[in-house]
Amino acid sequence: MQYHDRERLEQQLAELRTRRRNVRPDDAHRLLLAAGFERRYGKGDHWVYFHPTRRIPLTVDPRSPLLAVYVSRIISAIDEVLRQE
Repeated sequence: MQYHDRERLEQQLAELRTRRRNVRPDDAHRLLLAAGFERRYGKGDHWVYFHPTRRIPLTVDPRSPLLAVYVSRIISAIDEVLRQE
């Protein structure tokens, strides 16, 4: 990821941390795509995200707004990917 993209991603991640209980699924989806995740559909209406450097898939239930537990998992997954770069 290029430096300016990483800087913007970190800004969006900081914003996500402040509003954990008010995050729309589309916002989280765009953020995960920017971090290099790919979305595949899981069982039912769940979304499953994979990243080439991360072994464990990330599962998200896309109800609006997202539950805080999913937002926390998204933040942790993106932090993990950023640390590996």
